[in-house]
Amino acid sequence: MLVEPAPAYSRMTYPALEDLSAPRGNAQEQARGHAAGYAAGLRAAAAETELLRAQLVAGHEAALAAGRDEIRRAVDALNRAVRSLEQSVIPAAATIQEDLEAAAVELAEALLGQELKDSETSARAALARALANVPRKEVRAVRLHPSDLAALDLETISAADVRLKADPSLNPGDAVTDFTHGYLDATLASAVARARSALSGGTS
Repeated sequence: MLVEPAPAYSRMTYPALEDLSAPRGNAQEQARGHAAGYAAGLRAAAAETELLRAQLVAGHEAALAAGRDEIRRAVDALNRAVRSLEQSVIPAAATIQEDLEAAAVELAEALLGQELKDSETSARAALARALANVPRKEVRAVRLHPSDLAALDLETISAADVRLKADPSLNPGDAVTDFTHGYLDATLASAVARARSALSGGTS
């Protein structure tokens, strides 16, 4: 007869259950610690953000100021260049204008000199200057150089419709218009002077 061995038994253990009636002070302290740490982190982040904002604002203002200074320097440099150009160009332009005026007067004198070679042409030109824009009824006489008066033909003398007188004190090509009160200088020298004054912007 076989005898079976008895089964082996082990001791049972049970997990300990949390005592719900025990105080929960440790958990509350941990929660408060977490909250305090989170708040501190938020404050640090806010401070860092404010510092960054201040730095950006300062950098932007500095860039604007630098830009304004650069523009101001550029404008000043441009103004200096314009003044320098004006100082160099205006005198040159004035010199050119004076040269042109002198050349124009010389040309006028040369033309007048050429005209004087023809006595009749010179005499008619002198008479025309003497009566230009002059009311004939107010003219007492027109004085001419004797050679000019002799060179005028009867038709020209009749058309003038004024008294003509020989005046040896005048140069050939000159004329003077006499009025009751005063006279008109129609000499060649006076005509050239008026031309020079007109070219230079003055009054005759």
